[in-house]
Amino acid sequence: MSPVCADFLTFVRNLIPEDKFKIFQSLFRFPVATNDVCKVIFERLYQVFDGRNKNFSYSFKNLETAADWEAYRTNVLKEPFVWETKGWEKFKSDINSIMVVDMPTDANTPYFYFLSLQNVLDIITADGVILKLVFKQGEDKCFVLDSERYALFSLKDNKPFNLIYEKQHNLGYCPARFFWCYNLNSKSDIVKHSPLSEVLDDLDWYLFFLLSKRQLDLYGSYPIYSGYEQECDFKTDNGDFCDGGFLRDSKGRYLYDVNGLLQRCPRCGNKRIAGVGSFVEIPIPTEGQPDLRNPVQILSIDKNSLDFNVEELKRQKENIINSVCGTDEILTKEAVNDSQVKAVFTSQNRILNQIKKGFESAQKWVDDTICRLRYGDDFLFSSISYGTDFFLDTETELRTRYQTAKENGATLSELSALQNKIIETEYKTNSVELERQKLLKELEPLPNLTIQEVTTLFEKGLINPEITKMKIFFNDLISRFERENTNILDFGVLDQKNNKINTIKKTLIGYLAEM
Repeated sequence: MSPVCADFLTFVRNLIPEDKFKIFQSLFRFPVATNDVCKVIFERLYQVFDGRNKNFSYSFKNLETAADWEAYRTNVLKEPFVWETKGWEKFKSDINSIMVVDMPTDANTPYFYFLSLQNVLDIITADGVILKLVFKQGEDKCFVLDSERYALFSLKDNKPFNLIYEKQHNLGYCPARFFWCYNLNSKSDIVKHSPLSEVLDDLDWYLFFLLSKRQLDLYGSYPIYSGYEQECDFKTDNGDFCDGGFLRDSKGRYLYDVNGLLQRCPRCGNKRIAGVGSFVEIPIPTEGQPDLRNPVQILSIDKNSLDFNVEELKRQKENIINSVCGTDEILTKEAVNDSQVKAVFTSQNRILNQIKKGFESAQKWVDDTICRLRYGDDFLFSSISYGTDFFLDTETELRTRYQTAKENGATLSELSALQNKIIETEYKTNSVELERQKLLKELEPLPNLTIQEVTTLFEKGLINPEITKMKIFFNDLISRFERENTNILDFGVLDQKNNKINTIKKTLIGYLAEM
């Protein structure tokens, strides 16, 4: 049993009676139920890779080197995909790992990999920076990295023995770094702060409560029975005898089976209920006492207890998820005003921005180190940004919120902001169509109103006929413009945006005059 499991079961053992603990142990199985909570948490945090305005830029002294690097990082290093897969797995389950940038002896093809701490033999750090690293490579070799060289040694008794090869790297620093940049506390550079660090106790309590509920569910299916005690005169040749359905030896000591459970009487023990249900024997009334009890009774579980456990588990799960990922309480109530929506996005964006800084820092260090090894002085600097605004909702959820906001009288500026989020979310994987939809939104009159709403405004004399007709025939007018000219994105590509929009609008108004 792992130390983590042993610690948890010891925690439980100190809370409940021994007989209940044995049942609890039987219900404790892998994979543990908290995995489901962690899955939801990391699915939400994975949005860190869905930044709206992400940017990766690298500066070199010449264009040929820049083109080579772009091909190298995409085809060889598998960026940015490698950070969304291997990097994310390390973030979830091995956040204390180390990144190593290695250089083959026979080629100028540096690469990087993640190293688990269990393979580290020695490490020297200063202010979180690795100065020297020694780790196992296979069973009989160890790798040594420092600010000057790579070195491979044969290994004997977990200590470097004979030098196999060495290579200078000229970086001026050790090509190894901790993957995550946030320490758990100021006392250690090695133990890192995970998103789950602050809810580990809550996860233990949630698991205890969930398994306790399952135990309670079993007693709902197998209730407690009670009935009059039964006399049994069973006795073996060696003096073992029955006492209340269980065996005692000639000295009165209970007998146990190989599983450590009380041995049942072969004559009457099996008449008792097996499983989690219990049978309680009640003394038979003596002479002179009234017999007011049914011969057999069932004590069923309290429904209120079952309902409480269901609601409490739901509350605990939501609290853990919201504590790690940011609250979504306002979102579930369909917030309708701009300040409420911003409050929710601020809570979730703050957490995602902290996580994305960790990934940005890790990727920048890897990319800079590989570029220095591969290109030397031709490499100048890099800028890595995962964005500052994230896609926190689906397009369907945003449309529902937009409709709710509109029905509750949200301002046009609030509706416009929500509409922009809908467009950006729906077309986040198609940059060309995204720009087209943004341009159409600027060209269409009163984009946050339906045709029916615009017609009503016209009938009340609040808008002129030209705007009304433009709204009604907008799609037809755009189609004609693109047939006679070109795609609205390509039209006037060299003009300033305002001039481009004004020119297109004038053309559309000219079409209206011909109708």
